Formats: sequence, C-alpha cells, structure tokens
Amino acid sequence: MWRLTKTEHLKLKHTIGSKLPAVTPAITLLLVLSLTGGIENALPAGTWNWWYTMLLPGMMAVLCYLCIQKDKELNFSTMLSLGIPAEAGWMGKIIYCSVCLLLSNILIFGGTLVGGMVFGTTISPEEGIFGALLLSISYLWAIPLYLFLSARFGLFACVFFSMALSAGGVAALADTKIWWICPSAIPVRLMCPVLGIQPNGLPVPKGSPLSGMGVIVPGVLLSLLWLVVLTFFTVRWFAGREGEA
Repeated sequence: MWRLTKTEHLKLKHTIGSKLPAVTPAITLLLVLSLTGGIENALPAGTWNWWYTMLLPGMMAVLCYLCIQKDKELNFSTMLSLGIPAEAGWMGKIIYCSVCLLLSNILIFGGTLVGGMVFGTTISPEEGIFGALLLSISYLWAIPLYLFLSARFGLFACVFFSMALSAGGVAALADTKIWWICPSAIPVRLMCPVLGIQPNGLPVPKGSPLSGMGVIVPGVLLSLLWLVVLTFFTVRWFAGREGEA
C-alpha cells in the first residue's frame, strides 16, 4: 500500500497538486491577515474558521480531482496494465489524499501558532494541535466521495458539490442539535468546544451548549463510519470499472 501511495505522490510531484497542501494554508493566512489588519486575537481564530468552512473543502476537492485526472484521461488503463488491483489503486489514492489532509492541517496549526505570537490569540497550542488532528480525522470521509465525484463527473461538479455541502453544513446544521446527521457539519461542530469558535467565526459564549466536549467522541465515530461506508461503496464502483475495461 505504501508503494501505491508513493506512486500517487510521483504522479503529482511536478504539478500544482503536490503544492496545494502547502499553498492553500499560506493563502488562507494571508487572506485573513489582509482582512483583519492585525486586530488583536483575530488572525488565529479567523484563519481556523475560514480554513475548515471554506478553504479546506475546496482544496480537498481540487486535490482529489488532480489525483485522479491522469488516470481518468487514460480510462485507468495504465493502472490496470500494471496489474494493480482496482481496490488497491483506489485505496492508494485515499491514503495519499489523507496524508495531504494531515499535512495541510499541521501547516495551518503552525501558521496560526506563529500568528498568535505576533498578533495575540485565544487558542492555546494544545487546543490548536488537537483541532488539527480532529479536522484530519473528521474530514477523511470527504476523500472517497470527492474522488468518486471527480472520476464520475469532473472538476466542476466535485468543487461545486463540496462547497455546497460545506455551506449547507455550516449554515444550517453545525450549531443545531442535529449537527450529526450531516458529515460536513461534524468538523465545524467539533471545533466549537476545541477552538472556542462558532460556525459563524465568532467566539463561543461562556456557558453555551456549543462549548460542551461531549460531542467529540460521537463526532469522530460518525466521521469514521462515513469514511468506511463511502470507501466501501466507491471501491466497489471503481472495481466495476475494471470489469468494464
């Protein structure tokens, strides 16, 4: 499996895809800095909020598309001619994108940590690293889904769906009692008690139900369940392409 993941890395090595996990966090930091103008405590909280509500979903959609683009252009014939089982090839893509997801969240953590030292912050380093790890776990479900959308419908459909799903989860469900029914609302809801940020970017008020840590374990388990279900069905779909090839 490591060999397949390395193969995915080599495919994207000299493309924008290999740079996205580093470039997108940097863009997020610069964008929020320009909008906040160095207001005390605003940069870290604003960066995190913009990251997981808008920039991260978009980045992952584009990354998943780029990860599958070359194979799709050849109708996945190269992968099949090398004797790589369809299931293994699909899992290799999921693992590669998962590593990129973790890397980008670590970079956001590092950027907000440095930014907090300069402009002030309400988020401790421990909360920041915990938030980065939770985001990396609670957003894994999106990878098999975005890979499928990219392979089946292309870039525009994948990006549009990812942003619509994220907007729906943030605007309609993340701060309600039924946040758990929508996978895109789960990461945003988990950040409320961990980082102290509401879905709209404002601080969580003291005593608010949003500050309760009891959502962490259910949120993680639900995210992993979505990952397993979506991986199972997309692997079966991709294996079906092999039978048609």
